[in-house]
Amino acid sequence: MLKKLIIFLILATAIALFALANRPPKEFVLQTDVLNEASGIDFGILNKQVLFSHNDSGNKAEIYALTMDGKLLSTLNLKGTKNRDWEDIAVAKDPQNDISYIYIADIGDNNAKYNTVYVYRFKEPQLTGKNEILQISAVDTIEISYEDGPRDAEAIFLEPKTGDIYIISKREEQVGLYRVPSPFNFKDKNNARRIASLPLSWVTAADLSNNGKLLLVKTYTGIYRYKIKLDDKNIIILSKEAKTMPYITEPQGEAVCWDAKNKGYFTLSEAAAGINQTLYYYK
Repeated sequence: MLKKLIIFLILATAIALFALANRPPKEFVLQTDVLNEASGIDFGILNKQVLFSHNDSGNKAEIYALTMDGKLLSTLNLKGTKNRDWEDIAVAKDPQNDISYIYIADIGDNNAKYNTVYVYRFKEPQLTGKNEILQISAVDTIEISYEDGPRDAEAIFLEPKTGDIYIISKREEQVGLYRVPSPFNFKDKNNARRIASLPLSWVTAADLSNNGKLLLVKTYTGIYRYKIKLDDKNIIILSKEAKTMPYITEPQGEAVCWDAKNKGYFTLSEAAAGINQTLYYYK
């Protein structure tokens, strides 16, 4: 199985390099140093043309709003919330009330030792466009346990029709896709059930298009696009084959998201010594 996975990754990389040669991405050097350990990114809904990002474990419980060319717009401080190991972010409307929420996935677990992980959510604030610091005090906590025991994960997305949370694990030879059904229990644990496996490893991010049809899954070495549909129980089904998307390998790339029209996508890496931290846009 491992040999087949290696061959698949080599072929996928060759296809992506060919695509890059024909249409290279736009590059924007980040105009701030607050995201040295960037680990997630997503596009705003209320705040059009705004990207939200964050750092991973041990950093401040803050979300950073960026322009599409890499300038810092605002800082969102989540009061009373800890950044144990924030690994991904999603902005999505709750289909029950049509409110746009920002979801923060505190799901990193390098040693698979945590019995529960957390997803925090709060209403997406309307930004003024000024460089401001906002204090976010109303934060919902979604506590989650995996049906098959603790595991490391760095990727989440939400299905727009159902509002369900999906998590992709990181380290297995074939990673797991887990579903946490909505509505969520904010007082007790929510169960994450494994519904599928993906022929990928070292998954670091994911993002579902806002029409719910196309899923981007990112690893350290590539980006893959799956087609999505819902079964008769409104649970997602992934296409058997994934399309390999153009990608320039980053120092430690752990963030990907669609643009507002699902026509292109952004990636962002952690900072690395001697290299400009760059926001890439592929279209």
